[in-house]
Amino acid sequence: MGLLADRIQRIGESATLRISAKAKQLKAEGIDVIDLSIGEPDFPTPENIKNAGKKAIDDNFTHYTANDGIPELKQVIIKKLHDENGIDYKNNEIIVSPGAKNCLYNLCVALLNKGEEAIIPAPYWVSYPQMVNLAKGVPVFVRCREENGFRLQPNDFSEAITPQTKALFLNNPCNPTGAAYTKEELEEIVDIAVSENIVIIADEIYEKLVFDGFKFVSVASISDKAKELTVVINGFSKAFSMTGWRLGYAAGPRELISGMNKIQGHNTSNACSISQLAAVEALTGSQVEVEKMVYEFQRRRNFALSRFRAIPGISCSQPRGTFYLFPNFQAYFDKEYNGNLIRNSYGLAYYLLKRAHVAIVPGDAFGMEGFARVSYSTSMERIDEGISRIAEALAELTPSRKARRKALNNTVTKRRDFVEMEPSINLEMRDALVAESEAFLTHDTYYEWNVNIGGVVLQLRTNSPHLNDFWIENFYPTELEADIEPHGIIYAINWIPGREPRAYYNPESHTGFFFKSAYYAQLRSIALGIVSDISEKLYNVLAVHATCFDIDNQGVLMFFPPTTGKSTHIAGLLKHPNSKIVSSDIVFVRSIGPAITADCVERKFHMRTDFVEKFPGAKPLFERSKCENVITSKDRCENSPCLYRDDCELDKGEPFCFIASKNSWAMLDPYWIGGPQKHCKRTKVKTVLIFKKDNFGTIAEKLSAEQALRILENGQPPADAVSELSHPFYNPYLLVKTSERIELQKRGYKKILEKCNCFTINIGAGNPENVQKVIRDIVSGKGKEVLR
Repeated sequence: MGLLADRIQRIGESATLRISAKAKQLKAEGIDVIDLSIGEPDFPTPENIKNAGKKAIDDNFTHYTANDGIPELKQVIIKKLHDENGIDYKNNEIIVSPGAKNCLYNLCVALLNKGEEAIIPAPYWVSYPQMVNLAKGVPVFVRCREENGFRLQPNDFSEAITPQTKALFLNNPCNPTGAAYTKEELEEIVDIAVSENIVIIADEIYEKLVFDGFKFVSVASISDKAKELTVVINGFSKAFSMTGWRLGYAAGPRELISGMNKIQGHNTSNACSISQLAAVEALTGSQVEVEKMVYEFQRRRNFALSRFRAIPGISCSQPRGTFYLFPNFQAYFDKEYNGNLIRNSYGLAYYLLKRAHVAIVPGDAFGMEGFARVSYSTSMERIDEGISRIAEALAELTPSRKARRKALNNTVTKRRDFVEMEPSINLEMRDALVAESEAFLTHDTYYEWNVNIGGVVLQLRTNSPHLNDFWIENFYPTELEADIEPHGIIYAINWIPGREPRAYYNPESHTGFFFKSAYYAQLRSIALGIVSDISEKLYNVLAVHATCFDIDNQGVLMFFPPTTGKSTHIAGLLKHPNSKIVSSDIVFVRSIGPAITADCVERKFHMRTDFVEKFPGAKPLFERSKCENVITSKDRCENSPCLYRDDCELDKGEPFCFIASKNSWAMLDPYWIGGPQKHCKRTKVKTVLIFKKDNFGTIAEKLSAEQALRILENGQPPADAVSELSHPFYNPYLLVKTSERIELQKRGYKKILEKCNCFTINIGAGNPENVQKVIRDIVSGKGKEVLR
């Protein structure tokens, strides 16, 4: 059982914070790094605001306040929204929180139900999609184009709306592009949102940082209906240079503000009391320092913009606000320095940090590959020096002599884990689900394909091109006659409005259902479970969830419970000259007379891609394979130790990483490993090995057939300290686990075990090389010597 909740595995670390941390690390090593990744003003908090904070401390205003903010601050926020933005709010429509980020998170949790969609224009601030994911919503990205100044276009917004759309994020002005909207541009977007009853999450934290006389307009001021559907998010960090004071506020419909208040009451409670009194002064006191800061930012923007536009190959849209530029660096992709190829924005950022000692943020972190965010929140001298270094480093890049790498054949699914399974529905429910499924298999989205899995004909009916593609890749096709009657059918319907993601199985008709998921790993699991159910009854064939090798022309079945080093030992045995892999996962076993025959029934091995850690030779093979959910961005990395490595391949600009997720898969042709010398489809089994992990005892221990059967039936080896969920016979593909089915399994395994030599293999008693030597000795007939 992992320490982290699944929801944490679904979110990435903040790229901006990570890059800033790397820049600080290099500075600590004595390197002169110019940090242009900074997301905060470089000006001090104005004196009048600091003095108000000091006075709050002196007056002992240091205790808890009302959860939603002190009355004095809420009143001046209401006045500010009325005077500056032309919007009227009541006291119960305002909440003060520990930062605008906290307001946004509380709002996502209060607003979004599981599966509801939030439209996020890209480029976007890095935390928006992660907040939606944490709230169990679904982020939907709409690409904004450079030629439109990165502003959301009404047609693009309209086309992204579905029946599940609940909200729209509108960051105005925008981090990272500086894009800001005129009143006329906002009206078109608001008209669509109002007509579709979509809530607008208006992040206006940069509202005061606009240039060239641009007039900022709040979305909520467009119309009364717009106000009813808008939650305005704002704060004090950017305009008043109060980032460390951690203070933000939201204004919106009473119902949503009340929900945010409930959530805040159970996580952070009230914002800092001292910060709140300082914020009263920020809104009511002199605004001269704010005006000076805006003037200086405009001066820096003009300078930095002209410098970047002078670099050959770079284009850069002129921002209307914020303190960021978002230059287009694509002209420098597929170039190299000293043999190191720049493939993408991560590779470019890594190169500039290491070569030029300048920190910028890759555009991919904001959902826009090809660009990078550059902050001009530093002195003019450092901006000048930083851009000069960037220009010099870019000039050192030369056209790559390497052939351009072919893109990985990778499909990313919305769901990357198993949905809940009901393995024994009745015929009445089966018939209802068939009718429901066929209603969504329209003629223009219908795929049907029969496969032969160990003599069982199984038919897939789906509306998912991805599932159909992997299905055909994975299994052998059967006869293609139109009137062929399959032994079993699976309906895989990727989208049914209102239905929860779930799987079902009716054992009487051998019909499976797989709803609202395109995660092939589970479809394959359902298929193997159905085939196991059928083959045991029809052909007296046992589906065995085990790794199978042919070593010195003898078959070996290996059962690997969790944490017993399956990948390590598969990789080690593959290196042995006289070993061939039959299957990495499942074989179909027949017991006829004295012979035990194990067959591989799949065309391709469905393998976790992190296998490359143990067997690096698999990396180029996986690159040629069909893949599922391979991570292509550092922000989506799910490998916690990898996140903190300085030599991360994704940080260096590699287009994908095979070890970044435990839910990424490759469909590997086993013959690619080494041809017929390393793979065979059939072997005669002589040995059964059950792996365990125990710090005591010997590597190998002989078992009787009865002992081995008891271990397999329990699904957990003796002395195993791991409390993983056990499966009977270590077989997670068993759909039906009735006493009759388990008894049928026992009879099948008993036949196998009585004709084989059975051992436990204890990986805790030796290193992998010693364990693999013992395995080879056992197969070669040296079992008695090994046991001594």
